[in-house]
Amino acid sequence: MTTTIVRSIAGNDRTLIRKPRRARPAAPTTAAIIPAYNEERFIGSLVLATRSYVSQVIVVDDGSSDRTAEIAERAGAIVIRHSANQGKAAAVNSGFSFARQQQYAAVVMLDGDGQHRPDDIPALLEPVLLGEADIVVGSRFLGVRSAIPSYRKVGQHGLTLVTNLASGVSVSDSQSGYRAFSTRALAALSFGQEGFTIESEMQFLAHQHGLRIAEVPVTMIYAERAKRNPVRHGMQVLRGILRLVGQKRPLFFFGTTGLLCMLTGLALGVYMLDIYLATRQLAVGYGLITVLLCVVGMLQLFIGVVLHSVRNMIFDLHRCVFERLDTAERRSR
Repeated sequence: MTTTIVRSIAGNDRTLIRKPRRARPAAPTTAAIIPAYNEERFIGSLVLATRSYVSQVIVVDDGSSDRTAEIAERAGAIVIRHSANQGKAAAVNSGFSFARQQQYAAVVMLDGDGQHRPDDIPALLEPVLLGEADIVVGSRFLGVRSAIPSYRKVGQHGLTLVTNLASGVSVSDSQSGYRAFSTRALAALSFGQEGFTIESEMQFLAHQHGLRIAEVPVTMIYAERAKRNPVRHGMQVLRGILRLVGQKRPLFFFGTTGLLCMLTGLALGVYMLDIYLATRQLAVGYGLITVLLCVVGMLQLFIGVVLHSVRNMIFDLHRCVFERLDTAERRSR
């Protein structure tokens, strides 16, 4: 045991007192999760660079047909293997599940294609480790300029606008996959959507669970051409966002469309009345459309209220069960 020698003087006597030196608190354990699919070109150097900033690197090999898993292991990463390609959402779920078991203080997620710079990891982890945020988004649009192709920038801003409006949570870069998470966020986040919309789904879940979100500027590297057709990819993300709105915020989704239907019906009804006053003839066609729009709008509002209530009941039940399981687990320890 390390000791220090302190001299105590009492009168003419001198006594040597050995006092144990207080041990410094251990640094919090952190981890990086890297979902990867056929990334043997980048994964080795990425793992080596990332290990400088975290306690452990976890690579989720999502059914790669190349040497991604082997190279990652040789570089010092823990590798979780999927026997077949299941998509980014499944890969992140596997990584988060492993991280929950290890009880890391904070986790950072980055892509396996070399687009994200490991040098930015400390900036992402800092708000989580300081207890200031549960999710930290690495934004490409906060003062740091990345060489982003123009067509990508337009698509990213468009999807960010839609995601912000639909989720009720506002960030400057909703499609960034470079993020850090607290233990509270890891416990709350589980993804059911396809991999194209996992970043957007995080905002819906953050709104649902009351998670705090912060952003830090990061620089991203666009050395490779896009793996997927940008237009098709954008439409897939947009379709996923609309599906998320219906699932996560049914009152907003059905209430908004129902209200639009009713307002359109009422406007058409006013127009029909104006025709009648001018010609003394009833526009039957407009009248039928007016009634149909108003009925459909009212039905949508009713459906939205019912689904919202059912969803809240299920969410409360899930939270109650989770809290009881967590309490039982703590007692067993």
